[in-house]
Amino acid sequence: MWNRQFISLCLILLAAGLVTAPIELLFPVYVEEALGKTVWFAALLRAIPIALGGLFALVGGALSDRLGRKSTLILGMTGALVVGVVFISKQPLLIWGVLCYQGIASGFRIAGGQSYLISAVDADQLGLAAAVYFMTYTFGGSLGSAIGGELIDRFNYGVVGGGAIFVMILLILAALILLPRLPRGGDERKSFTQMLAGYGEMFRRREVLLLLGMRFLPTYSWGTVSLLLPVLIARASGVRLAGYYGASRDLFAACCQLVSGRVCDAVGAKSTAFVATCLVAMGVVLITLNTGSTTLLFILGVFGAGAAWSVSITMPRLIDEFFAKEEKGRGVGITHLAWSSGFLSGHMVGGRLESVAISLPFAVASGMVVISAILAFQLWQNGKMKKVVTH
Repeated sequence: MWNRQFISLCLILLAAGLVTAPIELLFPVYVEEALGKTVWFAALLRAIPIALGGLFALVGGALSDRLGRKSTLILGMTGALVVGVVFISKQPLLIWGVLCYQGIASGFRIAGGQSYLISAVDADQLGLAAAVYFMTYTFGGSLGSAIGGELIDRFNYGVVGGGAIFVMILLILAALILLPRLPRGGDERKSFTQMLAGYGEMFRRREVLLLLGMRFLPTYSWGTVSLLLPVLIARASGVRLAGYYGASRDLFAACCQLVSGRVCDAVGAKSTAFVATCLVAMGVVLITLNTGSTTLLFILGVFGAGAAWSVSITMPRLIDEFFAKEEKGRGVGITHLAWSSGFLSGHMVGGRLESVAISLPFAVASGMVVISAILAFQLWQNGKMKKVVTH
């Protein structure tokens, strides 16, 4: 597992998380404070870019299978390069344009990065490898959230935005030089158009549909929580506490990822996904019942993040199981489409319902993740039945 390809990939993700996390976490707060707009406006501003990220993950998956993992990943990193402009500009149209490009590039980054991971690590170690993969990005994000909150409190948003641009230029150059190139996973005889056409057959597989439901529904819930909790905490106690909430959330999630990765390799991805989804459901239900307590929102948000990221840990192994070698990139692409669709829906609906009643968006999110737990149970039961038939 600890080969040069995997280590280089994780170091790049660590640095990328450090740079982009404070911008992603505090963007709704920036929209309220610097632009004088509502949380709903922040959700609307990010809606189209998130949708583009999901759609272009399909393109990124096909590119990864056709052209290679490294090239697709580095192309995707250019989105993080320009996102620093968000904290420099106060022009909504320019910010929207930057976020659109970031959304497109994020589809390439996710497809290239995760397919690179799956190709670089043996299948029986993929749970732990996925944990380390996500954990490095999360750990970098936790540091970035804390540092970003402090810098904004002491200086301004522009310092964080300008620093992000400078660091990402250096990081892309480092990736070009240091990240090893992997063999292409796809059938090079197929055209790019044929690669894209292959998605139609994937959508007809029952297990793939269950997997997509498991990806969409909890992410809807997490989209609502990730949008509203930093705003609620910042309203009650200031942006500094919101920054430390992000840091605590990401650090706890990193620990949960490591534990879940080991469990995933030991007992299987399907059972791990089922238990983790149930924990997400419990966390969101408790948030719904305690929206008036900043302390409980802080604690439950941290707990929910750990459970949500534990679900994500199972995805590379499930993709490796459900998709052939020449489909890995597109397997990542199709699951990221489900993720981005869920995140977009959670942002949009959650941001809109927040103006009606503060507990309403969390109640809807609770229902979504309960349905996801049912789908995860069905996938787990299918796995048990196959084992019985095999033996």
